[in-house]
Amino acid sequence: MFSDEDTTLVHAVQKQYTSLNLKLPTGTFTILAAIALTSSDPLSTQPKIIALATGCKCLPKGKLPLQGEAVHDSHAEVLARRCAIRWLIEEIGRAASDGSYWHSAWISKTTDDRYRLQDGVHMIMYISTPPCGDASMRFLATFQDEEMAALKDSAVFAPLAPNVASRGRDNYSLFGVLRTKPGRADSPQTLSLSCSDKIARWNVLGIQGALGSAFFHPIYLTKIIVGEVPRDLHDVVKSDCERAFWGRLQGIYGLPEGYKLNRPEVQFTSVVFVHSRSAQEHSYPAPRSCNDVIYIHVYFCCLSQLGCPQLDLGRGLYIAA
Repeated sequence: MFSDEDTTLVHAVQKQYTSLNLKLPTGTFTILAAIALTSSDPLSTQPKIIALATGCKCLPKGKLPLQGEAVHDSHAEVLARRCAIRWLIEEIGRAASDGSYWHSAWISKTTDDRYRLQDGVHMIMYISTPPCGDASMRFLATFQDEEMAALKDSAVFAPLAPNVASRGRDNYSLFGVLRTKPGRADSPQTLSLSCSDKIARWNVLGIQGALGSAFFHPIYLTKIIVGEVPRDLHDVVKSDCERAFWGRLQGIYGLPEGYKLNRPEVQFTSVVFVHSRSAQEHSYPAPRSCNDVIYIHVYFCCLSQLGCPQLDLGRGLYIAA
């Protein structure tokens, strides 16, 4: 069953996306991700969407800029997390500018002058399809055509060392391993780890990142809502997501104070994202992934104001809310 609270959040995310009036190139699809805050406060009945992004591309390792002036990974989940960090830091800025008269419904200051989420506030991520990497291997295998399945089954790969990532969907029947993007074997290689691997990292280190840790105690996702999963695959995909997001890390130990292995709840939604692959297949038999990306509240929108060089990410629309 789908909870009313989850459905309300997903509808709010898609309403925000629809309000942008974006049109994808004909015959393409994209992935949508968002991060929202919810509160147990009875006066706060609607989720607070702090980040929204689309995207399913990343830079090949041969095109990484030497000065670090481009985003390496433009998958929706990664961009949404960047957006959330931007919003959180801005929320501190609002507190600093208004002094003792300001009160945030979402974050509070601690005795060490850092911040954390308010009691009763939860951070939830929505993804319009299972994230790439370990969480989606069996999901994707379900929809492979027979020729591709036979090719995958006949391929022989060398055993992976413990500290080596698998290339895309190579060894696709091997679970619990690190994987690089993209999944397509005919795409240029990248150095970007899959979204499953990055979400697993956030479940130990928090989503706030190195910069954010100077201002925030670890901030963890409470729930991840996943779309585009047929009801008969819920048990399989939930098992895979739980393994990918935290199950394979259960042997971790020696974490610094305040850090933990977080275990977010995995839920599904039947609300269809209008620009998802499954939605586009009704009009186009073989839709391809879109090169355009959007992200709201993203940190890099402010680089031009800081005198930094303009980013060159190919085609894309960047929106600062």
